[in-house]
Amino acid sequence: MTVAAEPVLRGSRVALRVARHDDAPHFVRWASDADFAWYQWARDPGRFPDDAAARAFIDSPRLEPPTGRLFVIEHARAPIGFANYRDLVPKARSAEIGIGIGEKALWSQGLGREALGLLLRHLTEDLGLHRVTLSVVSYNDRAIASYKAAGFEIEGIERDAVMTDRGTYVDDVKMAYLAGRDRPAFDPRPVTLEGAHVRLVPLRMEHAEALFAAGDEDDIWHHVQPRPEGSEGYARYIRWALDQQTLGAQIAFAVIRKADGELVGTTRYAHIDRANHTLEIGYTFYGKGSRRTATNTECKLLLLTHAFDTLGAKRVWLQTDKRNERSQAAIARLGAIKEGELRNERILPDGRLRTSVVFAVTSEDWPRVKERLQGFLR
Repeated sequence: MTVAAEPVLRGSRVALRVARHDDAPHFVRWASDADFAWYQWARDPGRFPDDAAARAFIDSPRLEPPTGRLFVIEHARAPIGFANYRDLVPKARSAEIGIGIGEKALWSQGLGREALGLLLRHLTEDLGLHRVTLSVVSYNDRAIASYKAAGFEIEGIERDAVMTDRGTYVDDVKMAYLAGRDRPAFDPRPVTLEGAHVRLVPLRMEHAEALFAAGDEDDIWHHVQPRPEGSEGYARYIRWALDQQTLGAQIAFAVIRKADGELVGTTRYAHIDRANHTLEIGYTFYGKGSRRTATNTECKLLLLTHAFDTLGAKRVWLQTDKRNERSQAAIARLGAIKEGELRNERILPDGRLRTSVVFAVTSEDWPRVKERLQGFLR
């Protein structure tokens, strides 16, 4: 393998060029942003306290050819972040990468994903690498979703592997990209689904306060345990959902009412079985007057349509506590077929045993169910 001298990697909106000493002030500024430092390194601001420290990072032996390289990401001819590879091993045809958009105003605009694609193409096509790895702190949900969309898969989670500058331990997520490895045919990922009445958006930690306001009703939690307490409880509720999403077991959504933009509930894909093309729709609740309205009907139509028509699901199932007769009636109203009961299926937090009633819609059922739901909305 050979490393081209001073490569410039160009895309439609961003370009990656080799970092220079005169980039040092940008590194200092990016590292001084509290949010960037926290999500990038689990640190407080000030990793590069001055230009000299940034220049030392730019000159790091790990980031010099042939085993590494540091790039600056440019957008509209201005530096906006950095990307690098390091620890390149010729025999294993592998390397580790890091990437970050330092300009916070440009987050969530797809620029980091394009830069990542350029770096991957350089490593796999120009340098002939087979395996590219990275590490990301577990709470950086946006980055994890972006890496998955680029073809990275989670290979493991090192529990409490990172000590933050705030004195807490966090998990370190290990991900890898293998050149030529196809993604699973059935592979649900975070997505926005929009209908006439509601919009389903990826659930985020910043939704905790609004979800608390929507869900703090006794009626919602009568058959569901444990009930989150306060905004901190809902933050933990969301954190667990996102941890399951990191593992690939669930995809969590916030339900936004389009009429006023208010968050009125949440729902999820759960028990995702990629090999058998099945999943569950569950963990659903609505507040703020959204029950017994078009909200649930349209949410289920959006979720089922995406599962069957876009993802290619063979079976989508739903379950509820046997004691929750209202929930059973709502599921049956959708057109799902009751398949049976799972006796003593789980131990509830209060020690009681729950029997779950299971319903399902198969790919053969779907045309009938879809027409039924569309008819309700009409």
